[in-house]
Amino acid sequence: MLELLATADQAAVVDLVGPLGSGKTTLLTGLADGRPVVSARRGDLRAALGQTSDTARPVVYVDDADTPGFRGILRHELRRAGTGAHVVLASRNPLPDTSTVLVPRWTDPEIRDLAIALGVTAGLDLVVALAGGSPLVAGGLSRALLASAPPDVPGAVADRALREILADVPVDRRLSDVLDALAAVGRGDEELLTELVVPPGGPDWFAALCDGALITVTECGPAVVEPFRTLLDLRYRWRRPIAHRAAISLAATRNLRLLGATADDTRRRALTEHALFLTDDPVIRRTLFPPLPNTPSVRQARPGDHERIAALARRWARRGGHSVARTNRLLDGWLRNTPDGFRVVCDPDDRAVGMSYTPLLTDRSVAVIEPMTRQHTDWLAGGSGGAFIGMAACEDGHPDAHSALLRRILLDGVGQRRLVVATPSPDYQQLMRRLGFGFVGAAHHEPSDGGQSAEVHELAFTSSDGLAAWLGRIAATGLAGSVARDARWCVGEVRKALECLHDPIRLSRSPLLGWAACPTAQELRGTLLDAIGSLIASDHPPTAQAGRILDAYYVRRRSDHVGVAHRLHLSRATYFRRLDHGLTRLAEQLRPAPGP
Repeated sequence: MLELLATADQAAVVDLVGPLGSGKTTLLTGLADGRPVVSARRGDLRAALGQTSDTARPVVYVDDADTPGFRGILRHELRRAGTGAHVVLASRNPLPDTSTVLVPRWTDPEIRDLAIALGVTAGLDLVVALAGGSPLVAGGLSRALLASAPPDVPGAVADRALREILADVPVDRRLSDVLDALAAVGRGDEELLTELVVPPGGPDWFAALCDGALITVTECGPAVVEPFRTLLDLRYRWRRPIAHRAAISLAATRNLRLLGATADDTRRRALTEHALFLTDDPVIRRTLFPPLPNTPSVRQARPGDHERIAALARRWARRGGHSVARTNRLLDGWLRNTPDGFRVVCDPDDRAVGMSYTPLLTDRSVAVIEPMTRQHTDWLAGGSGGAFIGMAACEDGHPDAHSALLRRILLDGVGQRRLVVATPSPDYQQLMRRLGFGFVGAAHHEPSDGGQSAEVHELAFTSSDGLAAWLGRIAATGLAGSVARDARWCVGEVRKALECLHDPIRLSRSPLLGWAACPTAQELRGTLLDAIGSLIASDHPPTAQAGRILDAYYVRRRSDHVGVAHRLHLSRATYFRRLDHGLTRLAEQLRPAPGP
């Protein structure tokens, strides 16, 4: 940027753009190198311009340049002074007729290094998790920890940090209760906020709220920008837990009423996204709504993105332990037959940093996703359309892009009234369970692939009120704080336990211990072997066949799936149906009886 100013033939206006707390003021002060920095809110721009008249190459430095009305004041004062001074601005959003220089959020390692430099030893992970890439927030959190705020009580740390952070942010103190409530519910219109708190008297408080430095505006009303929202939310939960829970419950109920009365697609998408936030489920919040300030753009992939898509897909394969060669073959078929199924999430330069394969379910797409859905492909083809999620991957260092991509493809699928997901990722499988998807079954991979078997999950709305009913169910689940360990969870954990049946150390980590009245790995192994034996002895031929499959594949390890199917004279489809049946029967036998 200094080179830009030094070589400019005429006066230039450069705008340093970054989110609140990203270090723009620090950077601007460093560039000024002792010269005054004018604040657009309270500084004397005319005096600052007057001081440049004797300078060979004058530069004026102005902070808070997105203060309402400042751009017109700047143009007027530059014309009035008749000076050729360069102007360097700092603002949260790009201003027109300027050369924009982005001030990116700090990376996690940079935030960690800052906290260490400030003397933090205990609570480093908390600083990184809550800072959202903001050095301002990271400094406040670090000093809160150094002032003896316990790192295992995030609400107390946030409370102490906010005392310092909010002193550096222009906030209308009359609106403190409104900000707390807004942070708890994520976003809110004037009616909702009036139900939650008693608003301050005087001038239009809602307009003042929307104009605040901590606020961004959404379809569903103003929202507190991250990571400040998360800090305010943690403080509110810690100080007033009953009021916090009441606010979430009221907002969730009201949001569903609005959704039921809204026909506009844009509005319904916004309300659906807000309903997901209001589940208050930690997995949904962490995955879809992380405390990060940026909202990257997601768009349909174009032919020029295909090389980036291929690189991201290969990275996905390597990280998951999958065959890169097989992934290349899958990708080639997808790009050749369903190129419109790809979405990309982009950085500010429109460079793809993440991708997803989410085609609509048609005869053409079902044919090329068969390697992921395996024995469930016939069931998939027999359904009523919808959308399919087969892959989602992002570069490291872009968690905001990852969450934006997941929100987009989830909302697109909900809009199609049916969404099918095939994923080998345990994290995504957990997210599907939290979101109330139905477990269809495991799509077993080829032995040459490596990695984990994909699980197939489905969400479908068969009635006009299906969307609202689903959101109501997961809202209740999230507010309860946990998901019942139902049949689909049991089946998945039984399969994982069988995969490590001959490895006592791995088996000892199974969550089935204790839950299935098997306190040790040895007892769990014995229980599984006994259950498989009872299936083999069944008078029901399909069940007995399922038992023999489990015994051959997991206990005796005689061959891979193809070999076992061949030995038992079963087609691939029948083999996998029997295998799923056997896993389900094992889960039923292990599942404890409900208590009184």
